[in-house]
Amino acid sequence: MEKDKRHKLKILTDSEAIELWVDEEHTIYEQLLRNGIAVENLCGGKGICGKCSIRTLYGSFSQPTESEERWIKILGRDARLSCQVKALSDSVIKIDRMQEKSEAKILSWGVRKAIKPKPRVIVKETKLSPVVACGGKGCLEILLELSGSKNYDPQIIPLISHIFSEGKNVIGVISYDGEIIDIVRDKSQYELLGAAVDIGTTTVVVSVCDLKTGRVVGLDSAYNQQIRFGEDVISRVDYARRDKRNIDELKNAIINTINELISRIVDKNNLDSNSIYEVVCSGNTTMLSFLLGDDFYYSSRAPFIPPFTSSLKVRARDLGIKINPRGYVRTVPSISAYVGSDIVADILASGLHEFGGVAVLIDIGTNGEIVLKTRTGEFLATSCAAGPALEGYGLRHGMRAVKGAIESVVIDEYGTSYYRVIGNARPIGVCGSGVVEAIAWMWLRNIIDDTGRIVKKTDKLISMSLDEPQYIIVPAEQSAHSQEITITQTDIRKVQLAKAAIFAALMTLLRVAKTSIEEIERIYVAGAFGNYLDIFAAQVLGMLPDIARDKFVFVGNGSLIGAETILLSSDTEEQVKEIVGKTKVIELNLIKDFQKEFIQATHIPHQDKKLFRNVIFEATPFKQYS
Repeated sequence: MEKDKRHKLKILTDSEAIELWVDEEHTIYEQLLRNGIAVENLCGGKGICGKCSIRTLYGSFSQPTESEERWIKILGRDARLSCQVKALSDSVIKIDRMQEKSEAKILSWGVRKAIKPKPRVIVKETKLSPVVACGGKGCLEILLELSGSKNYDPQIIPLISHIFSEGKNVIGVISYDGEIIDIVRDKSQYELLGAAVDIGTTTVVVSVCDLKTGRVVGLDSAYNQQIRFGEDVISRVDYARRDKRNIDELKNAIINTINELISRIVDKNNLDSNSIYEVVCSGNTTMLSFLLGDDFYYSSRAPFIPPFTSSLKVRARDLGIKINPRGYVRTVPSISAYVGSDIVADILASGLHEFGGVAVLIDIGTNGEIVLKTRTGEFLATSCAAGPALEGYGLRHGMRAVKGAIESVVIDEYGTSYYRVIGNARPIGVCGSGVVEAIAWMWLRNIIDDTGRIVKKTDKLISMSLDEPQYIIVPAEQSAHSQEITITQTDIRKVQLAKAAIFAALMTLLRVAKTSIEEIERIYVAGAFGNYLDIFAAQVLGMLPDIARDKFVFVGNGSLIGAETILLSSDTEEQVKEIVGKTKVIELNLIKDFQKEFIQATHIPHQDKKLFRNVIFEATPFKQYS
């Protein structure tokens, strides 16, 4: 690039000033990311969310885009969107929102069952003495013969030479599915470890397990570093597609996240990362594709053919995962482009595949995945675009489940809200579980009607903002930023669309299977959002079906527990193949009347009141607001 097309950009934050060189070809947002400066962003650089706004203090910049013009009216004349603007001269900017490293509620627990370990990695005692004349055989050939192995990693050859030269009588030969990958001098004093990884769109959880005993020896979690490239998978796919370097950045981001978590677990528990020989990764199909360097662009478009669905294994050193370099990284198999390996792991962890009657698995996130086990034992699975609202994104005061987020809400008979905040801090905003409870109680207290419309507009707890009504959960004087925290009419509409997608998807699966809600004997709820979800509030809203609450079972992080199960027992391979083979994916857009079902489900709790007769009866004592 020509020298005069590169400019010095000075960046001011609340705590420091940073200088870097930028070009005119890429947006300021892209260049901040490449220099490790994370800026809040929800839409992946489309100019929709306004979270990546900056203040232009000095310099020449590209003309505002149409998206920016709308946000400038709200944010002020000196505001620009870093994902849209380019620097055309030496410039100075101030970043409004640095991406916070906050204390977060990340789901790492799950229902772990006792497993008799039968890992792919084993250590076998091998006697070397007496070493007799070998008739021209080398150390490698002698070891293969004595250990009964046929395959080996070439990197073990220097280890063999050294150990043979030491005159050891007995050694431990470590193999992975029959392939020699390591040699240890004393097998009794050596750790044999593996790691399970849940790669979520938002968070990553890693557990390290003792492959001999099956015990979890360490666990940690963090935000997926890919967040800085977009909050949802579609934003990241779009980002990956723009430049070859971008998919490399996405791949490196998830690998760095995994490596940092493994390193923290190893340090905290006094382990040796060289003793970790296998990593099993579970996640949606897009996340696993990014891990292996595919941008998922063609898979995100019709006919939605994923890059792979089978269980793949890659040497750790080839992928850059910092365990024993001769170890392997394995993926849990997926079902389709939008029903990923995390759902396979959920099924395995929950025991849905072993349940005798009609049962449902629901994993709620940006995409809601639903699996119905029918009377015949077949699995019907689908994915619905619930959207980010249920995780707090895209709402006026929505946020992740981090310190300062309101996670639970109750509204009394006078319309006053009572809430619980993560970290016992002053509230900053509302996360997904808090939003669901707030809207459910707004309906219970007649603040909104069955269509979701705010009907009280003269009360002190209802105000107008940007020409729409909003309910005040937290008055300005009680919040951390001295601003009201509210649920707006637009927020309610977004949550209605999300909850309708989930319930309509379930009803569609039931219709395809020619069964009914009354026949459901159990519902397994998996995933982070589901774990913190209040069942009563979700039923009031019409997100979950009106069945007895003792039929709901919380699985916890089924993706992680399923990955652990696969890591610890090679016997699960046949179960997993059977799960995948028995699962039929239902494409909702091809099902007649799905749209009609969806529209009915946008009502609270539903347009067909008979579907929620028990919930409505239970809600009657609350239906007041004087």
